Amino acid sequence: MTTYPLGLVLSGGGARGFAHLGVAKALAEKGILPDIISGVSAGAIAGAFLASGMNPDDIFNLLIQQDFMKISTFKLSKQGFIRLDGLKHQIKLHIPYKNLEDLPTPLIVGACNLNKGRMEYFSIGPLAETVLASSSIPILFSPVKLGDQIYVDGGVLDNLPIKPIRKLCEKVIAVNISPIHDTDKLDNLLQIATRVFHVSVDKSTIKSGKLADLYIEPPGVDHYDILRLKYAEELFQIAYDYTKELISNGF
Repeated sequence: MTTYPLGLVLSGGGARGFAHLGVAKALAEKGILPDIISGVSAGAIAGAFLASGMNPDDIFNLLIQQDFMKISTFKLSKQGFIRLDGLKHQIKLHIPYKNLEDLPTPLIVGACNLNKGRMEYFSIGPLAETVLASSSIPILFSPVKLGDQIYVDGGVLDNLPIKPIRKLCEKVIAVNISPIHDTDKLDNLLQIATRVFHVSVDKSTIKSGKLADLYIEPPGVDHYDILRLKYAEELFQIAYDYTKELISNGF
């Protein structure tokens, strides 16, 4: 069994995923680079680009150019309101690796198998399609078919996927961008659906976080909408500053 000095685990969190890039930049500046990455949803997206060898600033500049409408195709159907075909296109366009196993840094992507009702972790297989499956929040986004099985957002069952790499790594850094807070913004179906999703994954995320050697939860990220890219720069900077201070005394 291959062992790795350092594993990086990235949670789901929609547009808050830009915070992952701020964390990654602060770590890289200290020479802290992951030997393996595990992620779901937004963490799988950020993880795919990081595992391909791109630096956090370049990834940020690339993704900030894509607003929500550009990476999503609205299509009312029995399965979901929005298709993420545009996101798949961006991954294929900017990451020169077709499969997970081709990436320079190993990447594990978690997705929920709806047919079997269980969490599955992928380290091989089609990169873009697997990341897409991991990012498809139920109801909001259309599920993705891999082989003959239907998959949705991995955060449904494991929003902070430390489990698949804990025994493989000497140390693990986990980044959670999905803490919950009190809110009065429950005025429409979209807000209610995203709130239900967050509440359902919170307890398992806290439990998983205890397995990390370093747990990073940038303050205030819970107040940002998971479906709006408007505050991407703020999220990046908050996470960068917080992580830089957190690791200033070494890790």
